[in-house]
Amino acid sequence: MLTARGLFGFAVKSPPLQGRGQVRALSASSYESLVDEVSTTRRLEQISALVHWDSMVTMPQTDNHHAARGLQSQALAGVIHERSTSPEIGKLIAAVDETTLKGKELANFRLMSKTYKESCAIPAELEKKKAQVSNDAYVSWTKAREASDFNMFSPLLNEAFSVAGEVAALRMDGEASVYDKMLDDFERGLPSARVGEIFDEVEAALPPLIERVLASQNAPDPRPLSGDFPLAAQEEFNKEIVAALGFKGRSDVSVHPFTTSFSPADVRITTRFDEKEWYQGLAGSVHEAGHGIYESNLDGDLTVDSPLSMGTHESQSLFWERHVGMSRAFVKFMGPRWRKAFGREESDEEIYRAINTVKRSLIRVEADELTYPLHVILRTRIERDVVNGKVAVEDIPRLWNEGMKEMLDVEVPEDSKGCLQDVHWSGLAIGYFPTYLLGAVAAAQLEHHARVELGNFDELIERGEFDKIQAWLRDKVHRHGSEPSSIDELFKEQLGEELKSSYFIKYLTDKYSRIYGL
Repeated sequence: MLTARGLFGFAVKSPPLQGRGQVRALSASSYESLVDEVSTTRRLEQISALVHWDSMVTMPQTDNHHAARGLQSQALAGVIHERSTSPEIGKLIAAVDETTLKGKELANFRLMSKTYKESCAIPAELEKKKAQVSNDAYVSWTKAREASDFNMFSPLLNEAFSVAGEVAALRMDGEASVYDKMLDDFERGLPSARVGEIFDEVEAALPPLIERVLASQNAPDPRPLSGDFPLAAQEEFNKEIVAALGFKGRSDVSVHPFTTSFSPADVRITTRFDEKEWYQGLAGSVHEAGHGIYESNLDGDLTVDSPLSMGTHESQSLFWERHVGMSRAFVKFMGPRWRKAFGREESDEEIYRAINTVKRSLIRVEADELTYPLHVILRTRIERDVVNGKVAVEDIPRLWNEGMKEMLDVEVPEDSKGCLQDVHWSGLAIGYFPTYLLGAVAAAQLEHHARVELGNFDELIERGEFDKIQAWLRDKVHRHGSEPSSIDELFKEQLGEELKSSYFIKYLTDKYSRIYGL
């Protein structure tokens, strides 16, 4: 999971301009003043991120501590919103002559202008209501999940969808629908119709493959995953691995793994451990390290030097977690270190097969990479139809249970293991779920092109020469920040083609056909 960096990037004051015409100088001066003004807001957003990190990692977890931290966060959020919608920023934007800007400067200015316009579209009272509903809905969700009773959550979930829809409608700027705007907040420039095309192709291809895999008599033995794995040994082992991958930031333990960036020089990740199972902790560490490497490689201090989208971000975490970390080559690199760290004797091949076991799962975050996409497609379809008015919030449990049966042949026994398992909707993060699958699709496409261009992809992994892979990703993805308008545009420029599902489908088909002897 990635925590938000904030809408504005951070900046440093540019040097004085010399030798340019008066109009150019005045416009440039306004542009520089705008960048400088926005940079202060970004510093406050970084402080807000630090406060959140402390809440999740080091702060004592008591009601009193959370209550005090909540008041601190609210006060800081108020200051940030006030600055983000300041008339001074509007005046500076109006004073900039776009025709005097080009390239990265122009992209940066347009992104700042768009952000300011959308921020100003939300009345202060609605912003407060949004924060309150999000807080109340989260509390309601936790209680409903504990009781496994969706009806306890339904009233506030209705309000969450309503407020999120109201906010999105006010911020629309040419999008085809309110849901498109919600999606655009997380996956910039990729409308729901385009997402639907990709998802339909994946949904058509995977169920038959899943059935063949699960019917195979050559299933991996999962026993190498379980046993006694001391927490201290796991933590030391994971830090060694993510350091080898090239992540240079801080690693900690938290209830829910996440990544936070305060600047490219200070990126932090967390994971969690289970004494009886080692791989989920490692997968979480590698996944978050992928997010962290992306953040660390962003090329500059401007608003445009920020991650392109959540799907792009997820492509980086999944590239490292799955296309590197779940590969046979990586197990050859990791295996000797793993056996030394935990005193085990399983072979590299036994480990490789075990970490690539496929099974039906009720829970999205516990699903393997072959069945996981169907979990995302179901959630996307439900949230889209609720926003578009095709179904009611009260229909969600029925639609969820029917979808799980139809798509994964899984019976949902209770709400806590079904429609109450995810926190996203309570936080008004409607439109976020699709980015998980978009990231997986993008990661497979990136792996294909990395293999073609690097030539010795597996050998680099097996030898631990991850710096060459990271350099390739930096050139193709990281350094471009938010300059492209969408992941389609980024891929068209860097890979010669837009985002395609075919690489993802082929990757899964080839890999699991080999493992399961199909």
